[in-house]
Amino acid sequence: MTKSFTVPAASGRTLESEAGPASSLNQMVQIVEQAPMAISISDMKANIVYVNEGFSRITGYEVDEVVGCNHSILSYRTTPSQVYQSLWSAITAGECWQGRLINRRKSGERYLADVTISPLRDDLGEITHFMGMHRDVTETHAMNTRLNNQNTVVEAVLNAAPVAIALLDEKHNVVLDNLAYKALAADFDNEPAYEVLTRLKQQLGVDAIRKLMTANYAEGHSVSVDMKRQQDQRWFSCRVSSLSVDDGDVDGYFTPKPQPHLILAISEYTREKRHIERQRISELQRSTAESEMMHAMQETLHAAIHQMQGPINMIEAAVTMMCRTTKQCPGMDAMEDALRTGAESVEQLKLALPERASEATQPVNVNQLIHDISAMATERLLARSIPLQLSLMATLPSINGQPSRLRVALKQLLDNAIDAIDFSKSSQRQILISSFLDHDEVVITFDDSGPGVDKSRKLKIFQPFVSTKPATSSGCRGIGLSIVQQVINEHSGTIDIQESDFGGCCARLVIPKRGQMAERGASFISNAVMGEGGDV
Repeated sequence: MTKSFTVPAASGRTLESEAGPASSLNQMVQIVEQAPMAISISDMKANIVYVNEGFSRITGYEVDEVVGCNHSILSYRTTPSQVYQSLWSAITAGECWQGRLINRRKSGERYLADVTISPLRDDLGEITHFMGMHRDVTETHAMNTRLNNQNTVVEAVLNAAPVAIALLDEKHNVVLDNLAYKALAADFDNEPAYEVLTRLKQQLGVDAIRKLMTANYAEGHSVSVDMKRQQDQRWFSCRVSSLSVDDGDVDGYFTPKPQPHLILAISEYTREKRHIERQRISELQRSTAESEMMHAMQETLHAAIHQMQGPINMIEAAVTMMCRTTKQCPGMDAMEDALRTGAESVEQLKLALPERASEATQPVNVNQLIHDISAMATERLLARSIPLQLSLMATLPSINGQPSRLRVALKQLLDNAIDAIDFSKSSQRQILISSFLDHDEVVITFDDSGPGVDKSRKLKIFQPFVSTKPATSSGCRGIGLSIVQQVINEHSGTIDIQESDFGGCCARLVIPKRGQMAERGASFISNAVMGEGGDV
């Protein structure tokens, strides 16, 4: 069917061409008729005076079915009345209105229309008609809705995940993160991603992080992060993987330019780590207590043998002298019996000496041992309100030794410091453990604010069974420093008791960083000859 219509004079426009006005008008009609959208013209009362083929194709109404009808024929009740009020306010004021309406086709099917309505004016500038253009955007709306729903679901899943997730650009700036990451960021002085990547670079090297930005693979790594603000240590397991994302630049529309990104997933396992650490410390406490008991029994028996050997030697010397002068001494038999019984008792004590489990010499991290004994003494320190400070050299070299033996010795010194403060009822309660390197020797100091040690007793405290603890104190009195002395001797080191800056005692241990353990037999002979023992 051939369509014809009269262009409203209110359009105020004419098209001219070389073919004349009629030809230009026909060209305009051809363009409007073939436009891929619905175009309609209505009068001031919204009565339709013209529609194009696109209008019929979208709405299902033929031309003769809508010309003369009101535009409300397309309206559907689910469009809010406020939208129509806004529409009429705009176009009657001479403004263009653009928005979306829920329309109804001839079949009754609903569709979403993206509508633009413009007023048409006559030569005097008066509005006479309205021109409407609209497209069916139902599928586009559905696709955008699905996309938004997917984004919402993905965002909800990410935010519900207990793992902190962040997307980093090539400059390691966070461009996307979830709630867990935001919560983690509140605990950090620096960006969590920066903290984690810094430690990964320390572990893997800068080149490895650069490879992650270009290689399509994922690698899991565990890092320990110090929480500076909270003065606490927390542990995180992180996984880093690469991702290429188009930059969205106009120049890359035909030739996309993918930008490398990193996906960083951080999961905290501080609770599990601390649980494992508590188990480790508990096991250390148990094994250290066994070692301390073994050391105490050995030192006690060694000291008892040493104490008994003196009178036996005197009796033996007296018998020898008496035998030289006369063999008819009435007390000779009794003295020989006593000498024989004493020698048998000494041999029995030697047989009763418990054997200590052998331990291989290995590189020992002294700072780790100090952390271990500090953790083991936490409950005692808290119960006595004694603050413990650590001043440890970060790059302290390791020493060659037996870690369990050294741990027992260091724990004895810390226990002595706690007891010294506790027994003295000192108002100043403080312990400082330091470690540093002095030339080729590792130095460990234990400073306490206890009563200290008199100069006249500095040598005696190493003698067997000499103690400054009250007689009512529990435990093996006079054994602690004997154990420490023996262990330090075995590691070719020295121990010295000095006055602390806190006013109490300072125990200073010096161990060569490449010191070798002395033979246990030589250590025993040295202790027996020098008579070292006792505790503070």
